[in-house]
Amino acid sequence: MPKNLIFIFATLFLSLSSQAHANSSDAEAAALAWLEAIDSGQYEQAWETSSSLLKKPLSPHMLERTIGAARRDFGAVQSRRQVSVVRETSMPGAPRDDYAVLTFQTSFENRPQITETITPHLEEGTWKVSGYYLN
Repeated sequence: MPKNLIFIFATLFLSLSSQAHANSSDAEAAALAWLEAIDSGQYEQAWETSSSLLKKPLSPHMLERTIGAARRDFGAVQSRRQVSVVRETSMPGAPRDDYAVLTFQTSFENRPQITETITPHLEEGTWKVSGYYLN
């Protein structure tokens, strides 16, 4: 294989690799901003920045009631550590598209170890949260 062709493949691979990392970083930034809004009780702000996949079934008030009820006895967030990021092209009950599934180990004031899973969805070029789960 000619050296020029090898260089083009290597450059293309590095470009795609750094683009995938940037996309994961953007998804993580969107997830963390959304979680920060939720943590500080700014449910309307979290709803406004959410994906249409989350907004359609939930009003801002319903989002507050649902997450508030799930986290009612937890207390304030003490720490949050990202455990994994998995890229997906499909999610149950959602259209095929670009998703990131981020998992965090979170310590709350009254619950020392909770797993939070948050799913940003690439919607019109912007990562927006489409799902949030506690375990």
